[in-house]
Amino acid sequence: MKQTAIAIDIGGTAIKYGLTDLNGVILWDDSIPTPHDSREALIDTLIQSIRKVRSAMSDHPPLCIGIGTPGMVDVESGYILGSAFQLPGWENLPLADIILKETGLRAYVDNDANMMALGEFRFGKGKNGKNVLFFTLGTGIGGAVFINGALYRGSKNAGGELGCFPMEFEGREGHWEDFASMKALTERYNLRSGNDNVSSAKLVFEKASAGNRIAEETISENIHLVGRGIAGYINIFNPDTIIIGGGISDKQPGYINRVKAEALKYALKECSDGVEIVAASLGNRAGMAGAGYFALKMHFG
Repeated sequence: MKQTAIAIDIGGTAIKYGLTDLNGVILWDDSIPTPHDSREALIDTLIQSIRKVRSAMSDHPPLCIGIGTPGMVDVESGYILGSAFQLPGWENLPLADIILKETGLRAYVDNDANMMALGEFRFGKGKNGKNVLFFTLGTGIGGAVFINGALYRGSKNAGGELGCFPMEFEGREGHWEDFASMKALTERYNLRSGNDNVSSAKLVFEKASAGNRIAEETISENIHLVGRGIAGYINIFNPDTIIIGGGISDKQPGYINRVKAEALKYALKECSDGVEIVAASLGNRAGMAGAGYFALKMHFG
């Protein structure tokens, strides 16, 4: 019988959940909108999702549960410390203990970007690398670092916040993600376009494809900001592989090539020699693949 785990990827918009094995194979999966009413509503949704997996896959009883969540997590205890900005109240929460009490299954909890990166590292574009950087471009910029094949978490499980290095751009102070994320790209297009506002970066790219000059300029600026940020990390870590995830990465292959060119323009040659800069390959399934693998590895020690 397969050794399986229930895998849960909590996103700001949707919760993806399913049953996975040690090879990253997703045997069954589904999704549900993320509730934002209260943390109690979110916990209840997680428990109902777990019960649904167990009912749907009763012939493959799971050994444990892996959860990727926004925010900073004490990995050893499964305690959510905070900083889950898109989930109000999602802090100071003994999530692993709550899940164990409600389901009888031990839960292993980590940051969602870490779980997405782990999925890509083990089963996607990073599987041949040892020193790998993972970036996910979305509402913010998430990230993870692998050093000599191991996921780096920092001294207090707060490492890997790659989108949050401080910087200044056009006289405004903030973090890299405040200027280079897909949310920032959308906001800058809307600021420049007058009444032609859009709700997502995807629509900005569509306008650029149709010849909209403002959209083209905004995307070029974003590529410059993303590329220069990645160049800085290349100079620090000298990675063999950089993986870029997020919705744009698999829908806009030309974007990744332009980011790569920009990054290599500013990175030190000695640090960037031989580095691969590629789009993530697992899409929105990376988080579940990583969470399930993480849980099973932790479960077996």
